[in-house]
Amino acid sequence: MYDVIFIDAHGAETMLAQHLPDRAVAADLARRLAAERGAGRLVLPGSRKLENCVCVVPVVALRSAA
Repeated sequence: MYDVIFIDAHGAETMLAQHLPDRAVAADLARRLAAERGAGRLVLPGSRKLENCVCVVPVVALRSAA
């Protein structure tokens, strides 16, 4: 699963979408939202310059306690 977040110029994060099951769908959504917000780019994992970006973040689903 994947989350899509926006990180503004001050480093504040805004959740844009949660638990999308498909990476391609998450990346497409991130591209569209980046263009709408004027971010204009996606950031690759490991980048240190994260301001004004829309990021796709892989998440691990937690198993429910049995």
